[in-house]
Amino acid sequence: MNINDISNGSEVKIHASINDHGIVLLTEAIFGVSAGLLVKPMEYFGKYMQFLEPSNVEIRNKRDGRVYKFMSTTITPVKTRYGNFHLIRSSSKLVPENTRKAERFYIEKLGLMSINGNNQDLKNCLVHDISMRGISLVLERGTNVKVGDTLNVMFRYGATLHNYEITTMVVRKFEVQGKDAVGCSISNLNVDLIGLLSSKKKAATELDKAPETSLNPDIPQEQQIMEVEEDLAKDLIPEKPTTITITPSASSSGKTLREQKRDEKMAKQAREIANLLDLRDV
Repeated sequence: MNINDISNGSEVKIHASINDHGIVLLTEAIFGVSAGLLVKPMEYFGKYMQFLEPSNVEIRNKRDGRVYKFMSTTITPVKTRYGNFHLIRSSSKLVPENTRKAERFYIEKLGLMSINGNNQDLKNCLVHDISMRGISLVLERGTNVKVGDTLNVMFRYGATLHNYEITTMVVRKFEVQGKDAVGCSISNLNVDLIGLLSSKKKAATELDKAPETSLNPDIPQEQQIMEVEEDLAKDLIPEKPTTITITPSASSSGKTLREQKRDEKMAKQAREIANLLDLRDV
């Protein structure tokens, strides 16, 4: 599958970095053209983004409900007769991540886990995704687990921060963006977990019902694509600035850039630990 085969209305998430600042941009697919995928315009601090280096892209394709992750070649703003959009280019073939029978839902929430019942040594983890059959976890650096280990996982999710507790067994080890991760089977599919999966399934179904975007309802999409192709060939420039550069703010304390980054990292870790402390009492 190529990037220009993505369906109209598909959800697009872009993970990128500008001057070492990580950002996540959300947009929606319009349709594929010969050069790539046309998506709704993305702004950051009132300016259009332009990425001339590879970025991680995640798309939930509306046609088949599967999630595709790949590297873009470039993501640039383009101008057409229908307005300004962004064009995602990629030379990679798109391979679905959730090819297994049980549908997976992405959680991306911090949690705590114990290994083989050792509740005195809780480890941080990231709940990556979950299905009726299992769960995958991104491990904290230095966490040692092996296939066959039992993991008791706790995490909070949803508007009410409901607490979920799951007993799992490690069945495989792999990596997620260079970090150690494990895939586990679930041994206690309780009512809470079934409710969570049902709500995620309902949300995905509602997304599939969302209307597609038509740039001109008076003509078929094939003609719209042809017109956009003509406009792209003209290489028109959008009115708004196309790039933005984020630079570290000057330090009034006289600290070096390395010291500032170290302090920011320590502060972030402190906030994450504070958010997890209430789970230790569960």
